[in-house]
Amino acid sequence: MKEYNGKELIIMACSKCNNSCSHCYISYKGDRKPDELYEIVKKLKSKYQININGAEILTDTGYLKSYKEINQHFVLTNGKVFLTNPNIIEELKKNNINSVSISYHFGIQDDISMIKESELYEIIKIIKSNSLNFRILTTITAKNYMLIPYMCDKAHDIGARGIKFTNFLKQGNAQSMSEDNILNMQQIKKVFELIEEERNNYDVSDFIIERCGTFGKNEFSSHDHFFCDCITDSIVLTPDNNIYPCVFLAKHGYEIGTYDGEKIFLQEEIINKHDECFAKEICNESKILIKRRLKNEKN
Repeated sequence: MKEYNGKELIIMACSKCNNSCSHCYISYKGDRKPDELYEIVKKLKSKYQININGAEILTDTGYLKSYKEINQHFVLTNGKVFLTNPNIIEELKKNNINSVSISYHFGIQDDISMIKESELYEIIKIIKSNSLNFRILTTITAKNYMLIPYMCDKAHDIGARGIKFTNFLKQGNAQSMSEDNILNMQQIKKVFELIEEERNNYDVSDFIIERCGTFGKNEFSSHDHFFCDCITDSIVLTPDNNIYPCVFLAKHGYEIGTYDGEKIFLQEEIINKHDECFAKEICNESKILIKRRLKNEKN
């Protein structure tokens, strides 16, 4: 075992959520007590750039003091709590949180999320009326990838500061979804093309268009220097004190180390760079290859 000396530590504070969406990638179980999370971030904040995530972090406002401790000014949430308890926004502001990242899956929202599109607009209205910035997080599947220009226009029109696209991964609850949602390489190429085209339409000081590394490296561009930084410079800590490569692979069988209450240790032999998204290879590509092999055997 070797002490982790990378840059980023993502702490998944809890697995509890007020929703059970069909596309959810969360696979780990357990919830930290807010005071426990607070002690961890105080110990480790001088060593790593820490980001805190859920599942749904706003199921317990006690977690918010840890955000303030590490100066994390944004929170990822499904936003449902804003409908039932709008006053929670004051708790966010007290802890120096001024931005919300919220999911809006254009074209497939009502199919994969328990928060319907009509509810989502009410949530966004509440966020805006309380002077919080927000950005949109969107899952891209084979069913909605051609809507990327519309997604950017719509997100900008409703006042979002940006949009970030994530590749659909057959992981967590999403394992029960059809493999027809998985993007093939030609579709991923089109995603890259559409994103680049849309970036030319907006000033980054007004609206930022991002993509998650789950699409992998853009093999169709000589300007893409992407590599997956999981393990080398980014790891995930779950409530059971296990360490995983990334949020999409935080599940039994992919443990790469442990947190002993003082330091983080990794298995030394697995520390290496990946020029492709590690999670994409495991969750999507392996399933496609297995399906293809079985089809060939049948033929």
